[in-house]
Amino acid sequence: MSNAIGFKPLAIAAATASATAAGFDPAYVGNDYMGVQWKSPTGAASRSLVIDLGGDTAFDTIALFGLTGAQPGWTLQVEAATAAQGSGFPGGSWVGTAAGLLAGTAMPTSGRGKSLWLAPSASPPPASRYIRLTFATLSNAAVAVSRVAIGKRFQFARNFEFGAAFGVRDLGSFEFSARGVPLRRRAEKLRSVGISFGNVYRDEVEAIVHPLLEQVGNTEPIVLVTDPDAHAQRQNRMWFGPLVGDLGTVWPRASGFEWRANLVGLDR
Repeated sequence: MSNAIGFKPLAIAAATASATAAGFDPAYVGNDYMGVQWKSPTGAASRSLVIDLGGDTAFDTIALFGLTGAQPGWTLQVEAATAAQGSGFPGGSWVGTAAGLLAGTAMPTSGRGKSLWLAPSASPPPASRYIRLTFATLSNAAVAVSRVAIGKRFQFARNFEFGAAFGVRDLGSFEFSARGVPLRRRAEKLRSVGISFGNVYRDEVEAIVHPLLEQVGNTEPIVLVTDPDAHAQRQNRMWFGPLVGDLGTVWPRASGFEWRANLVGLDR
């Protein structure tokens, strides 16, 4: 088990695709509405999506959410090009190795798959403006993506503590009328997670945690992965959503700070 990772997604200036089904704009991968997707047409072995970050930006992690219909045999290849190289990805642009698309074999109960790409430590991509995601071995099926999250991850030297909470935020309700009749309002059930980093170093708090909280508050989503190591359950160890509750840190001991990260997932 590796220490948890997280990151604030970079803003997406534009998105284009090799092919798009009617009504499924590539720009949708930059919003936070999980029910709004980019979707390719059927009929090809591979499809690609190009993300424009607006300028050369450092990144080392990509998380994809809402991969409706994704199959275990599908692969993902990441390429990166600088602003000077352009969106045509000429020779000399960075090319990664194709790997399995889905982050793990155990699918979320929603059926909406997730993908996690971690840059190779030996040869990471340079700061880039354009990122091309190529989905292959599709067997003529359509690709669907709700959200593309790209960023520079943080990973504290000391992991979160035991006592982590994993649950569900039920947006529905169940009550009784005066005559004892059930009054039920069914709604979405959002996955939630609460973890406590009880020994975060002071420099990590000042360089990572406090700037992150000041940027996202309770309104902007982050990506949180409780264990990024390859595992069958890794899809279910990924969250994308806003932080809820207290946004502060506590300095309870000289050896470290405490940050309690509570998140409600938009990714189902």
